[in-house]
Amino acid sequence: MRSVLLVTHYYPPEVGAAQTRLSETVRELRALGWRVTVVAPIPHYPLGVVPPGYRWWRPVREKIDGVPVVRLPVLARGGDRFLNRIASQASFALASAAAGALARRHDVMLVESPPLFLAGAGRVVATLARRPYVLHVADPWPDFPIAMGYLNNDVARRLAYALERFAYRGAAAITTVTPPLVAMLDAKPGAHGKVTYLPNAVDIARFRPGIGRAEARRRMRWEPDRLIVVYAGTVGKAQGLSTLIDAARQVADLASIHVIGDGVERDELHAAAADAGIRSLTFHRPMPRNLIPVALAAADVGLVMLRDGPLYEASLPTKLVEAMAAGRAVVVAARGLAASIVESAGAGYVAKPEDPDDLARVIGVAAADSGRDARGDRGRAIVSASYDRPLIVRRLSDLLERVAAG
Repeated sequence: MRSVLLVTHYYPPEVGAAQTRLSETVRELRALGWRVTVVAPIPHYPLGVVPPGYRWWRPVREKIDGVPVVRLPVLARGGDRFLNRIASQASFALASAAAGALARRHDVMLVESPPLFLAGAGRVVATLARRPYVLHVADPWPDFPIAMGYLNNDVARRLAYALERFAYRGAAAITTVTPPLVAMLDAKPGAHGKVTYLPNAVDIARFRPGIGRAEARRRMRWEPDRLIVVYAGTVGKAQGLSTLIDAARQVADLASIHVIGDGVERDELHAAAADAGIRSLTFHRPMPRNLIPVALAAADVGLVMLRDGPLYEASLPTKLVEAMAAGRAVVVAARGLAASIVESAGAGYVAKPEDPDDLARVIGVAAADSGRDARGDRGRAIVSASYDRPLIVRRLSDLLERVAAG
């Protein structure tokens, strides 16, 4: 039996798109015959709060869904301060050096980036253990922090790019989530010829909870006779949800908008909506994984938002694939890949990013569209053909097999 050591900064019981993706990937790898062990920090993301039963400084061995998970110390920091995030990520990267002995008991390593520190630490651990590693780049760092206005210091940028080159050069293979990111990474030093496209995916079977829209709304305690728009995902700087405040005010008579998730901008936006008296915009804390399909089943429309800019145009948010898997038409306030997928499939509606007036206009179009559910059906068909989790994990398994054998 082949074995893989997954090293990641994000894993359940934390709640989020990355945590769901990784736990489902582990499940599918095990179904394909892999023995999997996970190395992750003490749970703390995104708010820096360590749940009961854990201590930030104390390593823990546990099993989650039958999978061995080794928890290592981390400086639990949260909030929107970049230095807090850097401290948290760097501390776990240093702690992960202790995984060398564990890595020697596996055939191959799978290392997640971001954070970039962990990508560099992955190379060190793999080198010491004499094991190859596959580096999965969900977002290209340091490019994304720079695009969001961080890393303005030239010395810090040079160091970050040097760490990126170090990690890429040591990797036996690199995977990333969109064709534009494949092209971008392939042009970077140390990555040329190594990059494979493995898109964000979902377990499509999860997104048919076996209940209709009316029953799902009853379970969620949402309005039975309103257009329901659901945003389920991170509420961070990259998503640009500040646009939603003014847009929600404009469509208050048409729609109720539910934002499910956490992130550095969540509390600020929640307070802004309350101060403005926008009762049609409701913020919910992160829900258990099994409730997200119910929330989407209750929706008429899924909502995906990204800021404007070239790096965001190359993104494929997991929340888009989830809403399409649920058979819901999607309003996408973005440019680039996410918008083109929805437009080409006829699976929803596209608004300009960071433009509240256009977002309100498009929500109005969705409200009046008698073919809205047919758009959702077309989106689900696209996900079934190209983004179903078992399909993508089989491709990852084949890659890991080649790296382990080579």
